[in-house]
Amino acid sequence: MKNNTFFNKIKTLSSEKKNVFKNFTALGIIQILNYVMPFITLPYLARILTVDKFGLIFFAQAIMDYFSRFTDFGFNQSAVRELAINRDVKQKVDEIFTEVFFAKTGLLILSFVILSVTIFSFDKFRMDWLIYYFSFLAVLGNVLLSPWFFQGMERMKFITFFNIITRTVSLVCIFAFVKTAENYLLVPLFNSLGILIAGIISFMTIKTRFNVNVYVPKIKEIWQKLKDSSEYFLSSISIGLYQSTNAFFLGLCVSTTMVAYYVSAQKIYLGIYFMYYPFYNAFFPYMSKNKDIKFFKKVFKILTVFALGLTGFILLFSKYIITIFYGQQMYESYKILNIFAIIVPFHILADIMSFPLLGAFGYTKETNQCWILAGIFHVTGISLLYITNHLSIYSVSYLFATTYIFMFLHRVYYVYKFKILK
Repeated sequence: MKNNTFFNKIKTLSSEKKNVFKNFTALGIIQILNYVMPFITLPYLARILTVDKFGLIFFAQAIMDYFSRFTDFGFNQSAVRELAINRDVKQKVDEIFTEVFFAKTGLLILSFVILSVTIFSFDKFRMDWLIYYFSFLAVLGNVLLSPWFFQGMERMKFITFFNIITRTVSLVCIFAFVKTAENYLLVPLFNSLGILIAGIISFMTIKTRFNVNVYVPKIKEIWQKLKDSSEYFLSSISIGLYQSTNAFFLGLCVSTTMVAYYVSAQKIYLGIYFMYYPFYNAFFPYMSKNKDIKFFKKVFKILTVFALGLTGFILLFSKYIITIFYGQQMYESYKILNIFAIIVPFHILADIMSFPLLGAFGYTKETNQCWILAGIFHVTGISLLYITNHLSIYSVSYLFATTYIFMFLHRVYYVYKFKILK
């Protein structure tokens, strides 16, 4: 009876809400893959590689995260919203995709130049130059992948398919060829190879299945797209300042071993946290178009209970989670995971109040301002830790937690100030 009631309720939803449900399901599969696949490869790598090399791989990934955000340039918000509104007008879809793709390609070339100059200007990077170039291939793959296009068109099943390709190629290659610690260079190569292959297939799908006509746009049109998305870019790069800066600073100023401990806990935390993220991606286009406050309130209540449950789960089982997945060599990571557990509710609820609520009602300036201020807050904090010689794996973890609490309070303030929920 309960199952019949559940499916009957789904049948009574409007077509647009059903679409949200379908997209949520598709993205749910993606997050399961994002959650399960790393927990197959990471425990294996943690036991095969030395802790130092394990940390080096993720130090390189932290750097590539900056380049990925740079090439994305906020289009994951601005272009998604523009496509969601104009997806039924073919000429407009062609125009949006072409201009965004060429803008991202230009940023990709600039990123490669910056990376090359950095590698050959500093000994710390030059001695491991190959790992950085192998890791950079993932940035190229992400530009071709164009997940923003499928999100804006509300066809998330394609993202699911490409994600399966990415994860499968990486997983199979790592288990087939990475057998000893000396094979550590193959890890970033295979991780990037999966994204690159999926990116090529994705680009061809956009051209053929969606019949998108890609042409060479004018420079001024590309520049206008960059200008329109610059506000979103500032918020996106600010997110990178507090999501990747910790691993970067630990690797640069402390040791790659500390990066290994930090990232081991962070990967598990993000894997658990991102269980909710499919709804965010499916919910944003719906709220942008419909501004359904009643629906939002129901979602908010459900997510609150969900987030509190996740916090309790992590705090109860953190020691077991770390040792089961990574072995005793990563045991110290459980303390970091406990710190992350505290911020799960603040993180999830701050996100759902961002673009799906404030952004959908036109308050993009306040939404982006929150991320920018959080980035400034975090960088200021980590700089003070470095200057005062208090930079450690624990201090940066507490700073990370404090940053998300700051974001949550900032979003609550503007939701009540503009009386959106009323």
